[in-house]
Amino acid sequence: MTITLDAAGTLIDVRWNPVAFAIECAHEVGLSIEDDAAASLYDHLLRSRWGHYRELNLTRDPDTCDEWWRALTREWLARLDQDPSQVEPLTQVVMRRLYTKGSEVFRLYDDTIPALEALRAAGHRLAILSNWDYSLHRVVAMLEIEGYFDLVVASLEEGPEKPDPELFRITLDRLGAKPAEALHVGDNPVDDLRGAQQFGMGAILLDRAAIDPAPPIVRSLLDVPLLAGNSHEAS
Repeated sequence: MTITLDAAGTLIDVRWNPVAFAIECAHEVGLSIEDDAAASLYDHLLRSRWGHYRELNLTRDPDTCDEWWRALTREWLARLDQDPSQVEPLTQVVMRRLYTKGSEVFRLYDDTIPALEALRAAGHRLAILSNWDYSLHRVVAMLEIEGYFDLVVASLEEGPEKPDPELFRITLDRLGAKPAEALHVGDNPVDDLRGAQQFGMGAILLDRAAIDPAPPIVRSLLDVPLLAGNSHEAS
């Protein structure tokens, strides 16, 4: 069976607030800024330029997307009357805190590796299917889980986002799989559960806080291998 898995909230514990993170990194390099004003400005710049960022992700060129973040940071610093030469030190702090081992932003859940190992041992083909930007590939590599997957699909590199059935179609087409022979696992009842089901895939909703879970709802990724072996329960 082909099994696609969501990333954030499913495989990866993401603790990401871009505005707060930018402020923390600025303080780490020793910038003297007024937090509330800096946060408001960063949020405005991010929102006003997000459409362009989405377009750049379609190029699948990490250097181009990295430069977008540098340009955003450069303008942020300029409008805060900060030294523009601080862009590179600030970028280095950002990259270290995001994409090196021990990242404070991206961590695997305790059940991630055991579940992936069980699914692979059972002979399932695995793919990541996530509403994410180009950085998904870096995060997957940093967390050392790329070897479990035949494919990693980040929505911003494709255009459509879950629950759009087109993103599910793109993924299964690349894997050479049919919806009726595939299962999707994720933590969002609309994007993951309903999106996959409407495309004709089996689906499992991961809800780690569920009080009384029952298929297709599970509390742990460790329940997925069992349900994958009884895929009619996850439809």
